[in-house]
Amino acid sequence: MNEEADKPDALLWLDFETTGIDRASSLPLEVGMECTDVLGEQSFGSLTRIIRPASLDLLDMSPVAFSMHTDNGLLFELLNSSFRNDSIGAVANAVEEYLDSLSQRFTLIPAGTNVDFDMAFLARLNLRPSAWLSYRKFDLTALRRYLTFLQCPEDLYKDHQSPHRVRDCIQRDINDYRRYRELLKGKW
Repeated sequence: MNEEADKPDALLWLDFETTGIDRASSLPLEVGMECTDVLGEQSFGSLTRIIRPASLDLLDMSPVAFSMHTDNGLLFELLNSSFRNDSIGAVANAVEEYLDSLSQRFTLIPAGTNVDFDMAFLARLNLRPSAWLSYRKFDLTALRRYLTFLQCPEDLYKDHQSPHRVRDCIQRDINDYRRYRELLKGKW
């Protein structure tokens, strides 16, 4: 019997803030994760860490990311962070411990907005996502598009103004997921 079949599924909500949108050249600046049951109602714990790059050339950042991360305070936090505690290696160790702990209890299904983007940044932390995470993914982008195709009368993007910090983005995704579940149950 497959070991994954013995463990209940859980959604691992995942988000990275980065210096841009290029998966190969942008740097990760912050990572956030929250593990919930498959309904998104019960939390089994979360992790949020800023990631201090070994070097960061602000001129290499996309102008949008620079403006956003200046406004939301992330760049200020990075300037005041500890290289010892917030380096890529230290954060990778914390993420690894978090995922090790959860994967002993659950089959972890990565979830969020644009999950493949965030999974690529897990790999950029020199981690192997497949060691902990299911090959299945739950990407809210597809669900949002599907509801648009169904001509859902609700504005699916009305609450998407956020400071673009990982905690805010993950909570927005979980809240959206709960709302979309209700819509799909036929309450519209």
